[in-house]
Amino acid sequence: MAWSNRKLYALLTILGSAIYVSLLLNGHLFPSAASVAKIYQRLAPVKAKTTTDTRKAVTPLSTFQQRRQHFIDACIARRRLGNLNVTKSLQVFHVGDLAMCLVPKTGSTLWKQILFYLDTNQSGPFFEVNFSGIHRRMQPRSQQAVRILREGVVTAVFVREPYSRLFSAYVDKLFKPREDNWRVYGRPVVNYVRRTSAAVGKTCAGNVTFAEFVRYFIDSETKPEAKLRRNEHYTPQSQHCGFCTSVEGSRRLQDNQKVKMLENVDNKRQGVTGQMDNIDASSMGHFQDKLREGFLVYDFIGKTESILADTWAILEASHLARRLPASLDMDKDAGKHTITRTIRNVFESANTTASSCVSKEEKLRRTWKNFHIRGMISKRELFPLTPAEADDVTIEGMQELALAAFDKSTSDPELKRNKKEAMIEAYSTIPLTDRQSLRRIYAADFELFQYPPSIPEVFPEGDKFHLGSYRFFNIFDK
Repeated sequence: MAWSNRKLYALLTILGSAIYVSLLLNGHLFPSAASVAKIYQRLAPVKAKTTTDTRKAVTPLSTFQQRRQHFIDACIARRRLGNLNVTKSLQVFHVGDLAMCLVPKTGSTLWKQILFYLDTNQSGPFFEVNFSGIHRRMQPRSQQAVRILREGVVTAVFVREPYSRLFSAYVDKLFKPREDNWRVYGRPVVNYVRRTSAAVGKTCAGNVTFAEFVRYFIDSETKPEAKLRRNEHYTPQSQHCGFCTSVEGSRRLQDNQKVKMLENVDNKRQGVTGQMDNIDASSMGHFQDKLREGFLVYDFIGKTESILADTWAILEASHLARRLPASLDMDKDAGKHTITRTIRNVFESANTTASSCVSKEEKLRRTWKNFHIRGMISKRELFPLTPAEADDVTIEGMQELALAAFDKSTSDPELKRNKKEAMIEAYSTIPLTDRQSLRRIYAADFELFQYPPSIPEVFPEGDKFHLGSYRFFNIFDK
C-alpha cells in the first residue's frame, strides 16, 4: 500500500508539474509583467516620429525593438560562457506606469528631475521647481523591483558610450570646481597614483589629471589586492541595473521574469499590427529554450546619445508625457538651468569653504571650461573677466555673462564638436596600454549595448591623435 501511495504521489507530482508548466507558458499562473508589444502599441498613434501633440521628436519603435533584441541575444551568449551577473536586490524608481533604473552618468540627473516632478505632482514650469540636492532627495523614493514588476508597468533604462561616460565622470567629479568632490574622488587618486599620502591632507586634489584618474580606475577594476574603492560613476554599466542577471532570493520575482520572457516570445510569434514594425518570428523555439530560466530584460533601452528623443518615447509609452509642461524645451531649458545651477554652486561653495585651495578666478575659469567641454558655450566665447573682475563679480553677474554666451553660441556650427574634441585631447594623454585595458574592462558594455570597442577619439588611425589649436584643459589660457 505504501508503495502504491508513493507511486500515486509521484504521478500527481508529475501531473502537477505539467499543469504548472502549461500555465506558466500561457501566462496564467502569475500576475504578468507588461507585454512589450502592448507597451509599444501605446506609441502606435504617434505620427511622423513625434509625440501626440506634435511638439517633441521621439525615437522610432524599431530602434527600441532592435536594441532589445540585440541585448537578449548578447545575454544568451554570455550565459553560455557562464558570464551572467547575480543580484539579490534591484532598486528602481517607480512613478505611475514607469519603472526606471538609473545608471550614473547616463543622464540620470535629468531623469531624477523628471521623476521628482511627476512623483510630487508638480504643475508649474519644469525648471522653476527646486531640484537642489536631487540625488539625495530621490534616494528614499527608490524601491525594490520585486514590488512593482507587474502588468502595465513600463521598465526602462539608459546607457551611454563607455569611453564618453568615463570622460564625463572625470570632468564632473574632478575637473569641475567642487572641493567636496575633490576630497571624495580626488584624494584617493593622489594618494595611490602619486604615492604621496603625506601630502594628501595638504591639498584638495583639484589638479588630478585625466591620465592619473584613468590609471586609478583601471587598477581599481583589475587589482583587487590594491583594495581601491570602486565607484558607480565609473564601473561598467553591465554591472548595474541587473543586466543579464539571474535573480536570486525571490521566487516570485524570478517567476515574474520567466512569464515576462515567455509572453514577449509569444507576442513576437504572433507579430503586431498598426504602425509597429513586423517582428521576425523565425527563431521563437530558440527563445523559448534559452529564456526558460529568465533574466531581466527592460522594455526600453534608451541611449544618452539620443536622450531627448528616447525620453519622450518612454514618457509617451508610460502615459506620462502629458503630465509635463507643454512649453518644456528640454534641450535649451536644461542647458540654461545647468548653467545657472552650476554657477550658483560655485559661489555657494566659495562662501561655505573656510580655506579654499584654489582662487575664485580659477573656480570660475574651470566652470567656463566645463561649459566649453559640454558643448554649451562655444570655445570662441573665451572667459570674459580679468583677474580683478573675477574677484569682484557677483553670482547674478556671472550667470548673466554665461547665459549671454550660451545664447550667442547657438549660431556656432561647430558647437556640438566641443565634447568630441575635448575627449580627443583627454585620451591623447593616456598610454596605449591603458586604453587597451579600458577596452577590456568595458567589453561587456560593448557587447550588450552595441557600442564599438575602438572609436577614433580613443584609438585613432595609426595611434596618432590630431588636436586643434584650442586646449580645453588649459585653465588659464586667454
